[in-house]
Amino acid sequence: MIWPMRLPALLSACLFLGSCAGVNNFTGVRDPHAPKTVWADEEGGAVTVKHGDRLRVPLATDAASGYEWRRVEPPILTVAAEGPGDAEGMNLTPVRSGEEKLRLEYRPVSGDGAAQRVVSYDVTVPERGFFGSAWASIVRSFSRR
Repeated sequence: MIWPMRLPALLSACLFLGSCAGVNNFTGVRDPHAPKTVWADEEGGAVTVKHGDRLRVPLATDAASGYEWRRVEPPILTVAAEGPGDAEGMNLTPVRSGEEKLRLEYRPVSGDGAAQRVVSYDVTVPERGFFGSAWASIVRSFSRR
């Protein structure tokens, strides 16, 4: 009866190898904790992105042209830029629940001159599930209007 003695060692080896495969980025295994990327249309429109996800706006910034994409409105954000735009677009991440009219203008880097192009998105960030909704309703009941 050697088999029952080898079973714990076999299970330990499987668990060890499974955990290593999930951690190692060189194996090509997808990170299960990475944020889900929601792609917006290049022409604008409605987009829904959940907390913990990433919004990808495919508006490319060409540094050689002297123009860049700039956020024009709104002053209170539901999604914030993760960094400056690049040749493939820009990433935004939700920072609060609600709806936002995101307007981006393609303007000269110097700030002078009119926008070459304007794109608008209606971004919706839903509440965070049951507990987030419950907490929001509790906070709303104590807030002044």
